Amino acid sequence: MSTKSKVFVRRLTGYATFNLQFETKTGLLIQAPIQAQTYRIGGADKYPMTTKKKYGDAELEVPYVPGSSIKGRIRALLELATNQKLYTTDNKIWQYTRSLSAMSIEEFIKDVRNRNLISELFGWAAANFKQVVEKLKNDKRLTDEQAEKEAYEAFQLISVTRLLFSDFYPSANYVKEARVTSVADLLEEKPENRIDRVTAAADPRDVVRVRPGVVFEGAVNMLFFDHDKDMTNKFLETFVTGLELLEATYLGSSGSRGYGRIEFTGRNVKVFKIDPKAVESGKIISEVTTVEFRNLQDLRSKLGELGEILQKLYA
Repeated sequence: MSTKSKVFVRRLTGYATFNLQFETKTGLLIQAPIQAQTYRIGGADKYPMTTKKKYGDAELEVPYVPGSSIKGRIRALLELATNQKLYTTDNKIWQYTRSLSAMSIEEFIKDVRNRNLISELFGWAAANFKQVVEKLKNDKRLTDEQAEKEAYEAFQLISVTRLLFSDFYPSANYVKEARVTSVADLLEEKPENRIDRVTAAADPRDVVRVRPGVVFEGAVNMLFFDHDKDMTNKFLETFVTGLELLEATYLGSSGSRGYGRIEFTGRNVKVFKIDPKAVESGKIISEVTTVEFRNLQDLRSKLGELGEILQKLYA
């Protein structure tokens, strides 16, 4: 069996777009890098991430929540909630990761075969076919043919990252209804103190953060491949559990001090089917349906309905 003869087919059958909206219940801080704060005037020690965004004809500076912040927080919570093994590649950061640098080849293959939901949804450290074959030969003392066969069977289950997160911005409706005219309308300044445990001396500082009551919106796409038919309900359940854990804890900095409490306030899930036979007609993507929800509890109650809809992607 030669590695040159290997052929893999992985078809994208469709995707679901989770259009999400959340409201800040307490002040929220996704801290801007130090170099991005140098132009600020006013002397605060910490500022939130901001950017320019068009709202109608006006361009406003607004705070935003990077998709990476939401993805990373949900992933970390799910790793802990699902009792994942935590590995490290640098002895500094410990996290679950499907990685040949962190795992033994036996653990790696088992993780793939078990279809670990964290890796399938959030992605994993890339490993090519040749690397896996070499590890199997060297660590398990397999022959070329045995190693290639085991690697090929594992790679039949592998796909790219399924969850694609967008950045979240203040919603157009909120900006309009709150009559926002500048970034100051979306922020608040919070004074804080650190107390020296020995001398009792105070070390005051000022933090600028997103004020409570601001409504953010954005989207998360979940991809579905041809070998995911029996996994769709697990994917949905895991993702919604991650959103619930996020809502139950916090987003951003200083969560243990009351920052970052948010509440999801609904919107919808749109399901799209991909038909490769329709390429010539230009209708390769077609919307199947839209499922509305009011909050996470409502979304969870509709997972059965959504799961049935997603099975249509495989018809």
